[in-house]
Amino acid sequence: MSAAASRLLIVDDEAALMRALCDTLGCEGYLTQGFTSGREAVAALREQSFDLLLTDLTMPEIDGIALLRACRQIDPDLACIVMTGQGTIATAVDALKGGAFDYVLKPFKINEILPVLARALATRSLQLENIQLRESVSIYELSRAITQGLDPAEVVERTLAAAGQQSDVSAVYLLVPTDDGRALCLAGKTGPGAQPLESALLLEGAGARWVDQARRELEGPEAARDPRVLFAHPFDPGIGVALPIVASGKFFGVLGFSSSRSQRPISPGQLRALEILARSAATAFETAGLVSQLRRMNDELEQRVRERTRELEIANKDLESFSYSVSHDLREPLRAVEGFCEMFRTEFGASVPESGRAVLERISSGASRMTQLVNDLLHFSRFSREPLERVRVPSRELVLQVVARLTEPLAERQLIVEVGELPECYGDRALLEQVWVNLLSNALKFSAGRNPAEVHIGALRQGGESVYYVRDNGVGFDMRYADKLFGVFQRLHSAQEFEGTGVGLSIVQRIVTRHGGRIWADSRKDEGTTLYFTLPGPSGRRAEPSAGQQPAGPLRAALTNRGV
Repeated sequence: MSAAASRLLIVDDEAALMRALCDTLGCEGYLTQGFTSGREAVAALREQSFDLLLTDLTMPEIDGIALLRACRQIDPDLACIVMTGQGTIATAVDALKGGAFDYVLKPFKINEILPVLARALATRSLQLENIQLRESVSIYELSRAITQGLDPAEVVERTLAAAGQQSDVSAVYLLVPTDDGRALCLAGKTGPGAQPLESALLLEGAGARWVDQARRELEGPEAARDPRVLFAHPFDPGIGVALPIVASGKFFGVLGFSSSRSQRPISPGQLRALEILARSAATAFETAGLVSQLRRMNDELEQRVRERTRELEIANKDLESFSYSVSHDLREPLRAVEGFCEMFRTEFGASVPESGRAVLERISSGASRMTQLVNDLLHFSRFSREPLERVRVPSRELVLQVVARLTEPLAERQLIVEVGELPECYGDRALLEQVWVNLLSNALKFSAGRNPAEVHIGALRQGGESVYYVRDNGVGFDMRYADKLFGVFQRLHSAQEFEGTGVGLSIVQRIVTRHGGRIWADSRKDEGTTLYFTLPGPSGRRAEPSAGQQPAGPLRAALTNRGV
């Protein structure tokens, strides 16, 4: 979303500051409107659309968090930023709970707030794209159903279900002509605000003229269309906008839609989505020749849905980067807690009874663990945001270096590590090294109780692509809980059994996903675990083995002093 197209609603009870913000941000290309009263701002939001709310936290009439919540009730997609002089974690948490994207501390310079505005508006743009994608998917599902040769009753049901998935829906009505063609009857309705229609729905006179006019508007050039005819229909006033269902010049009915935001107009984009929905419903009654064309459109739409879904999943995960700044704010008080505990033990430890020392130890260890969790969260955020520097990576050479580094301090363990032939890949060498470090560290950690512990690294062919794997003979886990394996701070074993915070595999999944790969696991409790993942080949495509290439013999990292 560009600054030139972004409308900002600015609220601050200090009139001078409010005007200064409006003027300064206006010079930056934003369209601004300011108020010193929160209630006036809410009234303005009911009358027109804004992209972002920038509000002071402490105001006499209505505080910033209450204003934020009131505005989000009117427009759930509104981006919100809170200005505050109370720079505490509690303030930030309250603002975030209320729906704020971020907060800024007063006083601030313009170059400090501009990046925050840009991030909030970019996030809002992604969320709106997500909504549009969900609406497109519902239309796509209706189109797929149409190609299956449904009867009219099923088409009605699917059309209502798809229309009910549109944003801000209050009621959807599907009207079809009666047998004599002189009137419309209600074929179905859906939505929380759907009510019985009271007015007569005649197709004679004004009704027939409206159908012809609306049909001409929708069939004409898009640039010359006048959407007002869709709102000025002669049917029941409970229908906000009506679209004729027409295909190949034949009239099949009317799709009526009412928005839950009664005081705000239906957007052109939403109107376009409803038009597509009406056309899709009409296609169900077309001849078999159009079905073939529709199937081609479905294939294209299916590919677009897959691509946009993947892009939005990655983009939405990047929203988690807010944890980076919050984590930084948490580290300072944790360091203070640990420092004071150490000072207390040094100066007064001898005079503290045993029970008091135990409590002090629990405080210190809890602060240390919280520090570790924060550090891991920062690492996770860093690996999510670092740009990729793609180069050709010799996988086997990289793995041998990681194995040597990780096994060096484990000379006392009985350990077997086998490294088979690994095809080259294409990606960021530093990040891929972190993938191998995390996977091999996990394998060595969870096989620590085995004698000997075995770790096998290799690759195999599956479905035309190379799949790398790390297999161990460790404790394994129950596959019923496999969905938790890659979650942040998700652990399948207690901290008393194995150390760690549950972030390592989350980092691995994020790095592999950013490279365009996949990762999954196979495990049996008390029998071991195998983690598989794919990466692009050296040309940017899936890795292909050289002609005549044979798997090399495994490297056996087994030292004599380990008894293997």
